[in-house]
Amino acid sequence: MSTGLNSGPGLCRGGARLLLRPVQAVIELGAAGDVMMAALTAVHQANRSGPADDYIATALPGMTMGRNCMLPGREVELIGSEAALARLLRAEPVERLLRRGMIPAPEIGAVFAAPGETGASWSRDRASEKHTPGWIRRSQARAARRGKDPGQPVTPRGHDPAALTLHIGSTILHVRMQHGVIGEAPMLVGTYGFSPAGAPVVLPVLPDAALAQAGFDAA
Repeated sequence: MSTGLNSGPGLCRGGARLLLRPVQAVIELGAAGDVMMAALTAVHQANRSGPADDYIATALPGMTMGRNCMLPGREVELIGSEAALARLLRAEPVERLLRRGMIPAPEIGAVFAAPGETGASWSRDRASEKHTPGWIRRSQARAARRGKDPGQPVTPRGHDPAALTLHIGSTILHVRMQHGVIGEAPMLVGTYGFSPAGAPVVLPVLPDAALAQAGFDAA
């Protein structure tokens, strides 16, 4: 029976932007990650329940390489239509952040970018996810519940330090970032706002590291 919820890629109408970031007190308490997880949960809820042709795209401008792994940064920048971003602000995870004073009052702004300008893509790498021990266990359990052959055994791989691992509830995402040039093709992203690995969508967002190299303060 259909749940009436979206799944798979949807169209992002990238005319507006919204930045969600923790206040300084939350950073000092070590709870910046809670803000990011709430923001990504809200994106997932908004994209699943909203129009399939009005998705929100997710950017992590502070994502950077740490000593042994990729780090997510503290901010989530969202690209979409004004209507989609307004829906997101009404989502329970974002309303909870606001009630608790964990984020400043967010404002929806306009996107000023054109094809040919530099940006970056944040893509979900499902190929990496399918070689994690957790995915293998869940796949085998699903096959057992359905009485199906699990197929050829999958060999677990070590973690790729170039991919960011995000734990959102019981979901594990592997996200890769790369610089690129904004194109004219329709922007298709998944329900968490990340583009498919095989078709990365370059968003009008420059990572903090690129801004710093260009002489701008990323703070």
